[in-house]
Amino acid sequence: MSNKDNLCECTSPQPQNAKTWCNDNICICGFPTKNDFELNKIYNENCLDTMKRMPDDFVDMVVTSPPYNIGKSRANTNNPDLVYDTYSDDLEIQEYFKQTKIWLDELLRVSKHYVFWNIGEYAGCKGIAGFIMNTYKENLKENFIWIKPNPNPVGRNIVCNSYEYIFCLVKENADKRKYDYNNFGDNMIKNYIIKPVNNNKDNGGHGYAFGEWLPKYFIHNFSKEGDTIYDCFMGSGTTAVAAHVLDRKFIGSEISEKYVGIANNRLKPYLTQIKLF
Repeated sequence: MSNKDNLCECTSPQPQNAKTWCNDNICICGFPTKNDFELNKIYNENCLDTMKRMPDDFVDMVVTSPPYNIGKSRANTNNPDLVYDTYSDDLEIQEYFKQTKIWLDELLRVSKHYVFWNIGEYAGCKGIAGFIMNTYKENLKENFIWIKPNPNPVGRNIVCNSYEYIFCLVKENADKRKYDYNNFGDNMIKNYIIKPVNNNKDNGGHGYAFGEWLPKYFIHNFSKEGDTIYDCFMGSGTTAVAAHVLDRKFIGSEISEKYVGIANNRLKPYLTQIKLF
């Protein structure tokens, strides 16, 4: 049944690439409309499989943190039962760079406004910041620095890594200082954030989950109520919780079935609560 809300926004170079009315949530060009995706859901699959079903500009914003390439056996330090068995987090560095580009290219395609990409430089991904800044210099709008006053301890005679990057990437006009789409108005926000490492037990034993403050900070300042937020590495569901609390919708991808279960259990009290007006 045709519906004004089902207007397809695909930009596929096909004869019917103009915006068209859609039937049964599928445009005549073959692309799904947003209604074809169940919002406020985490899809248990590789994020590239999720994104290939998305037309351009499908979500309003991305907030995510990818695998750090720190080694498959160390994918989770708190619970060995949750080590990823469907993705090798132990690639050769050039392969990791190539994989990062595949992820970011797709995220820039499906995101309407901003892609916030949290990454640190550790042994397995050393040089990733330089790779992103060089490869995406036309898309890099801001480089936020997360300063950690309580970094994870390391061995003797090793400098402790006490900061991470949060890159803000856009499709175009990255050199334009003003953020045309924002929620902070005249308030000044800084490009560094001092926040402790997450020690919240509510992350299901995910040893590398960021705290709720991170997605909340960027969702609050760079999106608006009703927007759809996508996290392609949803993990234990932190971005989904933040989106829901801030009255946004979310779509998530997570390759680990166990983490999807943890995230869904964590989300239950939020998604079932009744708002009183």
